[in-house]
Amino acid sequence: MANVWDPFREFSRIEREIRKMFDDFWGERRRWGILPAPRRSEVPAEREEGLIGTPPVDLIDKGDKLILRSEMPGVKKDNIKISVTEDDISISGKVEKAKEEKEEDYYYCERAYSSWQRVIPLPVKIKADAAKAKYQDGVLEITLPKAEEAKAKKKEIKVE
Repeated sequence: MANVWDPFREFSRIEREIRKMFDDFWGERRRWGILPAPRRSEVPAEREEGLIGTPPVDLIDKGDKLILRSEMPGVKKDNIKISVTEDDISISGKVEKAKEEKEEDYYYCERAYSSWQRVIPLPVKIKADAAKAKYQDGVLEITLPKAEEAKAKKKEIKVE
């Protein structure tokens, strides 16, 4: 899948730049001896971007069923919502992370929240009432049995 512009990823980049600007400012004030710099945790851009946007999805045709897989590291099973129709599947989720540090002269707590929702159109009709989902080790796998009319029917044709 080609890179698609994600406005939330852009907001995340802008937020990192603003944080860096403030960190640089506080660092300068500390060097001048005006104020001690507050400590900030440095979250690598890759991890931070993982909180924002939608997780990637693979849709695999297995003949009589479709398998949808999505990697969602850090997402709790209770924070995933799935709804299925015969034509599409809707997946939503949220990530909540908190980091807290305490030392003798300061207290520090930082939180990150992210949520997403996406609707994926299916290439064939499925039996929505027979769909099953399993979530293990950060990977969501949804089995979507095809409806009878969507299964490939084999018919031999007599050559005349």
